[in-house]
Amino acid sequence: MAERKKFKFTPVDKKYLTFNSKDVRTDMTRWDLANRLSLTSFSYSEHFKDYQAKDFVMDFFTDPNVQQSLKVFSSSRQELVTWGSHEVKEVQSELVPCSITSMDFFDRLTRPGLVRDMGAIYKCLDEDIDGFLVADELHKMILSEESDHWDVYGEEERSEFLFLLFKLLVLGGPVCQYDDGIERYLEVSKALYKEFITVQKNAETKAIEIASRVLKASAWDGEICWFPGDDHHQTFCYLILNPISRICTVISHDFGKGIW
Repeated sequence: MAERKKFKFTPVDKKYLTFNSKDVRTDMTRWDLANRLSLTSFSYSEHFKDYQAKDFVMDFFTDPNVQQSLKVFSSSRQELVTWGSHEVKEVQSELVPCSITSMDFFDRLTRPGLVRDMGAIYKCLDEDIDGFLVADELHKMILSEESDHWDVYGEEERSEFLFLLFKLLVLGGPVCQYDDGIERYLEVSKALYKEFITVQKNAETKAIEIASRVLKASAWDGEICWFPGDDHHQTFCYLILNPISRICTVISHDFGKGIW
C-alpha cells in the first residue's frame, strides 16, 4: 500500500477584521475572552475528506510550521505565546456539525421566562452550576438540564458550531461580566460566524449551504494533553477548514489552568 500523502501547513497572515474590530475587542474584554481566545491561520496542501480527520489533525500538530507559529494561552504568563516544539504521540479529532445558515435559529430564545421581546434576559436566583455563578435564565438554559428551558434546543442542535460559538460568548472566561440583554451575544455570534465560515450555493437547488468543515482537535503525549489544555467545556481548539481557499482557521480558548 502506498504511503499516504501528508498534509503540510504554512502560516497565513489572514486579516480577521470583525474579530479584531474595536467593538468586538471591547466585548471580548468584558467577557474575559480577549487574552484567552486565540486565532491563527494556515494554508494546507491537500484537499480534505471527512474520513481524513484524524490524519489531518495529526499532521497539523506535528508540522514544524504549526509548532513554531500556533498561538496558545499561557496560564502562568496570562498571555498568548507560541506553542513551540512538542512530541505529539496521539491526537483526538471530532467533526463538529456546521449546517445553520440563518440566525432564525435563535428566535426561539424569545419566550416567557427566558428572554423578553426587547432582548432583556430574565433573572433567576444566584446558583453555582459547573463552576459558573448563574444569575439569569439564559446561562441556566445553556448549563443545566434542570432548566425549564433546556428543551429549547435538542442535543444535536447544541452540538452545532453556531450554538457552541454563542455558548462561548455567553459564558465567557473566568471573570466574565455578563450582559443583561441578549443583543450583543447574538450580534457578535453572527458576525464571527460569518467571518469564520464559508458558504456556497448549491448548483442544483440554488440553496445556500455551508462549505466549511469544522474539527474539534487536541494533541496528547500519553495522558498529558499538550493542547488545548484541561477538559473544561470552555477549553477547546477548533480547526475550521475552507475547502475553496484551503485555509485552516484555528480558534482556541483556555478557560482554566493550563500545563504551564
